[in-house]
Amino acid sequence: AHCISELGHEFRPEYRQLSSIRSALTLSPSVPVIALTATVTDRVREDIVQQLALRNPHRHVQSFFRKNLNYSVIPKKDAFFAILRVLKKNPDDSGIVYCASRKKVESIAQKLLRHGVKVLPYHAGLEARERADNQEKFINDKVQVIVATIAFGMGIDKPDVRYVLHFD
Repeated sequence: AHCISELGHEFRPEYRQLSSIRSALTLSPSVPVIALTATVTDRVREDIVQQLALRNPHRHVQSFFRKNLNYSVIPKKDAFFAILRVLKKNPDDSGIVYCASRKKVESIAQKLLRHGVKVLPYHAGLEARERADNQEKFINDKVQVIVATIAFGMGIDKPDVRYVLHFD
């Protein structure tokens, strides 16, 4: 739902037309509408309610705290070997390593491959077929690690990703 808010980080102007669906389909005001998002501010939450023309919506808000999640920031000293240690410590777990550029994705993926990690790259510079194949292999556990730009991850349906590392 954050995508419909001008205040959100992924504003899409066409999403602002979603509130017209109910009237276009002549839906009764009693037909339920649900809007889901995470980690938004009160201001964005209010904007979502306005954009969708929700009347007296029930709001379910939880803490960001998840006891099963860990978030760490470490100095970027020997970053490649820090990442390699995490991967070697979790050889059977699926994970994503994000890099800021296509060139860095290729470089890190090649270095990890030379260190025995089952890894594939993912970025916009790959041919569409190769990108799709690499994503499919990751989803189906043919490789444990994908090194990618931030384009990867949007819509990935893989419930067993155990770590996400940001190289850059």
